[in-house]
Amino acid sequence: MSTEAKNCDVLIVGGGLAGASLACALEASGLSIEIIEAHPLNTDAQPCYDDRTVALSYGSRVIFEAMGLWPAMADKIEAIKTIHISDRGHLGVTRLRHDEEGVEALGYVAENRVLGEVLYQRLANNPKVRLHCPAQVLSLQQDEESVRLRYWENDEEHELSASLLIAADGVTSQIRELLQIGISRQNYQQSAVIANVTPGQPHQNIAYERFTDTGPLAFLPMTGGRCSVVWTVPTEQAAELMVLDDEFFLERLQQRFGFRLGCLKKTGQRHVYPLALVESTQIVRGRVVIMGNAAHAIHPVAGQGFNLALRDIALFAELLSLQPFASLKETLITYQVMREKDAQRVYRFTDALVKIFSNDFSVLGHVRTVGLLVTDLMPFVKHKLARQSMGLSGRLSKLGRGLRMDKSHV
Repeated sequence: MSTEAKNCDVLIVGGGLAGASLACALEASGLSIEIIEAHPLNTDAQPCYDDRTVALSYGSRVIFEAMGLWPAMADKIEAIKTIHISDRGHLGVTRLRHDEEGVEALGYVAENRVLGEVLYQRLANNPKVRLHCPAQVLSLQQDEESVRLRYWENDEEHELSASLLIAADGVTSQIRELLQIGISRQNYQQSAVIANVTPGQPHQNIAYERFTDTGPLAFLPMTGGRCSVVWTVPTEQAAELMVLDDEFFLERLQQRFGFRLGCLKKTGQRHVYPLALVESTQIVRGRVVIMGNAAHAIHPVAGQGFNLALRDIALFAELLSLQPFASLKETLITYQVMREKDAQRVYRFTDALVKIFSNDFSVLGHVRTVGLLVTDLMPFVKHKLARQSMGLSGRLSKLGRGLRMDKSHV
């Protein structure tokens, strides 16, 4: 075992999109940062038809712009100019348009690979950041002065001491488990089948959110004329879809979605994920902060998951840059209180969409039809829905308003 503990200001466990974004957001603070990542980074920079994607809201673009990261990713992702919302088997459509909101795009669809490359290129140029990968957490202890973490790397045990630890290690967070922080979990009895598909007609930068009696079905515009498909179905049906050959899968998908994009021509690999609303019962414990999917994993119906995490990151970076570690307790209390309202708003929004639109009750069908028609005809209602979708509701952090963080030392 290495006997000398390395020391840093901030230790981030989890080097995925959330953890890497936080490290980039903290760059201006001048803090020393260590990142523990369990999985080897994918070094294959070649694009693939089956690249996984993430939906970025316009608000997330503003944050990335303020961090100076947007120019490196802008040409490699696809804009969402219009969001087309419909309910299968019922009348009523709502369309949200970028020009009506005065923005270049309502959102964007980015391959995870592209975001990862941009984030890690920035981190590689920051001498204050050190990455341990692959490395496995062994144990965690904390007191009023520091957090101490033992980890395994290069066939050797090491210890690291930090003023603050961020757990960004996913929905099954090991740090959360080590701290014995519980979760609240609401299973939707649904799974998301995800695949990239080539439609017969150009997507024209339109994102389609089609609600069906078995769950929402989204077609999101991607680069190369592809669409990222997120098909929510009861879990038992997901197993059936996963074993179909490509021809029959496309046939079933076409039946549910319709022909707004012509005949579906090609599908890539399919992946399936069970869906639930998972919320950590605490997001702060001593000098540890739970963040990203470790803090809240939500239904993908409105594409809000990573965007919510990025707003968490933006506020946290701002607060930490304003307060010295001597006031860390007050800083963490402030962060917890300020982020609660936004998180609860997103929980309610996504949960309501799932419950209202994922059934075939005739009365609710009529209510949904009226709701979509009214929304499309009433500009102020559409504007409010668009602002929610773009991540621009409520109080915005400094980065969320497009303001760069000042170069300072905490």
